[in-house]
Amino acid sequence: MPIKIQLAVDMTCQSCVDGINSVLGTVPGIDKIDVSLDDKQVMVEGTASPSSVLKAIKDTGRSAVVRGTGSSSGGNIGAAVCIFEEGSAMGSSATRGLARFVQIDETMCFVDISVSGISDGAHGVAIHECGDLSQVPESCGGRWNPDAVELDRLVVKDGWGDLAFETDRFKVWEIIGRSVLIDAGDEGGVLAGVVARSAGLFENDKQICACSGNTLWTEQRLIDQGQRL
Repeated sequence: MPIKIQLAVDMTCQSCVDGINSVLGTVPGIDKIDVSLDDKQVMVEGTASPSSVLKAIKDTGRSAVVRGTGSSSGGNIGAAVCIFEEGSAMGSSATRGLARFVQIDETMCFVDISVSGISDGAHGVAIHECGDLSQVPESCGGRWNPDAVELDRLVVKDGWGDLAFETDRFKVWEIIGRSVLIDAGDEGGVLAGVVARSAGLFENDKQICACSGNTLWTEQRLIDQGQRL
């Protein structure tokens, strides 16, 4: 089914626009590309997955964020965000990363996770039953949907890592209010955050993150460079 994908992309000139048009033109499944330098926005239509579109843009060296997806006929199904902190009692630690969840259609969800400042290697990512971060991991309860085990393994290299994929194992509205835990690897440390509803396709045109005061792309770039937000 054809979908629309809305991305916020850090662009400064017409050369950026031309470069994005060029690289997206090589991605299979893209039928239409609309790049707005003024709005720093890219709209894509077709059957290409959000992860393939995001990877193509990131491979040009530009910071990009999937803002939402929806059917080509219009409408937003659902989106959520999870901000990761570190420690047994959350609230005082620096942010170590974030996850974005965007429902593509009634069965498929796009997941985009970025983290920094944890040890190199493969780290398990799992959704847990409760959104209580008072005493992580015990207060988060057991793994939600145990049959799914881990969402995936996030590979960290030189202090940072990211992971983007599509899955039919859950829907956005099923995980709102639950927690996501990442095994930080350092003496049993854990990154954790609560999944909260966020704006979806065409619902939010803000370019500044209220949490940090950074632009969306500065925020993403700090994670990509292995820095804390």
